[in-house]
Amino acid sequence: MLLKKIIGSLIIFLNIAGLGFLLYMMSLLLKDKYFSKKKIITDEPSPLVKKKEAKNFNDDIIPDEDDLLKDMDLSDLDNLDLDDFE
Repeated sequence: MLLKKIIGSLIIFLNIAGLGFLLYMMSLLLKDKYFSKKKIITDEPSPLVKKKEAKNFNDDIIPDEDDLLKDMDLSDLDNLDLDDFE
């Protein structure tokens, strides 16, 4: 009977401790969300700072493979001896 009461009290104590932990974590979450001292970044530029936009003259940095194959000279490959590479 005494063992049953001790186990029952232990279960009740752990349940209360678990609820206290959940309330503690929720309070930390709400504190960080509503009382944080982080600066809020706005999308509006300040009137004193003017950004110059960079102009991209060459949007196609990597040429297409078709263009590379057109520029290659394949006539040198006809005289190539593959036995040299063994």
